[in-house]
Amino acid sequence: MRRFIAAGTSDVGRVREGNEDAYLVADSVVAVADGMGGHLAGEVASSTALEPLRELDGRIFPDAGEALTALRDAVVAANETVVQMAADEPSYRGMGTTLTAALLEGRRLHVAHVGDSRAYLFRDGTFSQLTDDHTFVQHLIDEGQITREEAAKHPQRSMITRAIGVSEEIDVDAMTLELQPDDVVLLCSDGLTGPVSDQAIAEVLGSDDDLDTSLDRLIEMANEAGGPDNITAVILRFEDSDAEATQGPRPVAIQTRDDRGGDDWANRLGSFGSIGSGGGSFISQQSSDRDDPARFGGLVLRSLAIVVGIALLAGGLYGGGRFLLAQSYFISLEEEQVVIFQGIDADLGPLSLSWVSERSELMIDDVAPYYRPTLEEGFPAADINDARRLVRGIPLREDQGEDAEDAEDELDTDDGATPDEDATGDGTP
Repeated sequence: MRRFIAAGTSDVGRVREGNEDAYLVADSVVAVADGMGGHLAGEVASSTALEPLRELDGRIFPDAGEALTALRDAVVAANETVVQMAADEPSYRGMGTTLTAALLEGRRLHVAHVGDSRAYLFRDGTFSQLTDDHTFVQHLIDEGQITREEAAKHPQRSMITRAIGVSEEIDVDAMTLELQPDDVVLLCSDGLTGPVSDQAIAEVLGSDDDLDTSLDRLIEMANEAGGPDNITAVILRFEDSDAEATQGPRPVAIQTRDDRGGDDWANRLGSFGSIGSGGGSFISQQSSDRDDPARFGGLVLRSLAIVVGIALLAGGLYGGGRFLLAQSYFISLEEEQVVIFQGIDADLGPLSLSWVSERSELMIDDVAPYYRPTLEEGFPAADINDARRLVRGIPLREDQGEDAEDAEDELDTDDGATPDEDATGDGTP
């Protein structure tokens, strides 16, 4: 007898004041959404995006293709709803959310994905990332400009290039996976994958712990690593009660979505559906014209994919994507002044991807020497209010107050005449 069990949890973390993440665990649908927009807007976006998915719960589909289409359509409907809410309510403008969802249909698991919340598969000791992050740093990784290790510490690692609620049109990655007994699927927000390594996550999923215990451990590890963001995870396990249970933790091999050799970012952006790597049969949504892989992968289609990828990058970052840039802030220096920037600290050819939002009264000489390299490198903020708070918290030079008092004394006494000269008014003692 085969059955699925699933559980989810969410934690605010140790830095954020509120939790903008949301998750769904129903009979046949699970999902994770990571809201953005600050205040209540991010929370509204993430919870709203889950509603069309709830309507899929318990539905029966004639085949895998229709199930995958229904899941994708639910994500598109989520985007339309969030966009409309933001247009109708001024306080919601600027909100958006990631969305990673899975629909169970027999032994099949259909996955739809937008943003940087991830889906993973743990199978026979191999931990595979199923989804591609729709982020600026993932683009840099794919282009070979930075390594995965460098991306983990990059100031713009949270800058996403695709999200629910950003524009009326949304490109949804989708795939179908044939599950095997003892497969474990994890959906999670970047509040987990940012501070916790894939190796550490895989070791938890490979243990014999029940799902709730595993979830508690994942939350604990993220918080032990600083808990810089909201942490949300859903674990799904495909069980076979007739099979002999695996005893003890299993050896883990890590396989991430960027370990794919010559595969290029533009080609992936130009493709609908992701083919998972390392373990199992993956079925992407395809038309009957794609029966011949060689012909389908011909030069014309590849060229079209590259053009589409470039157009998505350009449009995502400078067209509708300027909206996304406007949601990102970082603190750095302009000449000698501490400044709050909007956008990301990078250039796209001759074009800068950031602009000055606010200037502080702080100069680099006012800042404690040990902290100056941090300002020179720049560091991100969640929103404009977070940026202002971070500026207020910049450590100052210890002698700054003494210098200011000395300067005031000097202004009082050194105005072109000695005190004695002022007393007489005629230059004589």
